[in-house]
Amino acid sequence: MVCTCVEAMLEFVLEEKFTARCKDRRSKRLDVVGTRRGGCGSCVALVSKYDPNLKNVEDFSVSLCPTLLCSLNGCSVTTSEGLGNTRDGFLSIHERFASFHASQCGFCTPGMCMSFFSALVNADKGNKSDPQPGFSKLTSSEAEKAIAGNLCRCTGYRSIADACKYFAADIDIEDLGFNSFWKKGDSNEVKVSKFPPYDPTMNFTTYPEFLKSKSATNLEFSRYPWYSPVSIEELRSFLNSNVTENSARFKLIVGNTGTGYYKETQRYDHYVNLRYIPKLSIIEKRSNWH
Repeated sequence: MVCTCVEAMLEFVLEEKFTARCKDRRSKRLDVVGTRRGGCGSCVALVSKYDPNLKNVEDFSVSLCPTLLCSLNGCSVTTSEGLGNTRDGFLSIHERFASFHASQCGFCTPGMCMSFFSALVNADKGNKSDPQPGFSKLTSSEAEKAIAGNLCRCTGYRSIADACKYFAADIDIEDLGFNSFWKKGDSNEVKVSKFPPYDPTMNFTTYPEFLKSKSATNLEFSRYPWYSPVSIEELRSFLNSNVTENSARFKLIVGNTGTGYYKETQRYDHYVNLRYIPKLSIIEKRSNWH
């Protein structure tokens, strides 16, 4: 699934369900029960957002279970189904996972693929020299670390790590384990040619152009308003305004998750998203401080 505008997803959110999490939405549609904690990594998706100050798109992996839906407004969200499926064909990540037998029960596989895809996308943005055809700019160590936050109860990780390391530019072919493409006696050149090709130039755009013109949006709900100030001054003015009276409770949203590891059941009167305040996310270096 590729969701380019979260506003369309907000239609299902009722007033009393304002703090609904992304996993709640997917659970209702797919009849899947999530942990709401994000500890296992099975719910990982790629989130892409545009920084109007730096004029670039940031791609990063996020656990959807603890992520508040409204915090993704204006972002592009790509799930494993968005990378490939039975209708449109599969990405080389899926094919290599299958060939290395890196999926048994399959529960962790979508999250594994998305965590690794996020690493591939960001590695290709780097300034490293171009690798030989079929490989990425990742190193073997970076490929293994890309899935460090995902848990698997079946495979023992060796087959998953091998599937990921085969994208690495510095991989030793002899270090990889059993897979369904190689035959005994194949040379390294033949082994490389038999694997599904990886071409970074074929990666689809993770962030559509029309979203770059979107600005911070305050989502007005009668019971649980969501505010997105764009400056420290606006934040200070809001906190000092009349809405802060009567012992109102505030939830400051920083980053992408709304709860952390442990479940949070209490409601707040106001939710304040600090994502659009540049001074809270940009480090400036000055020669003279006064």
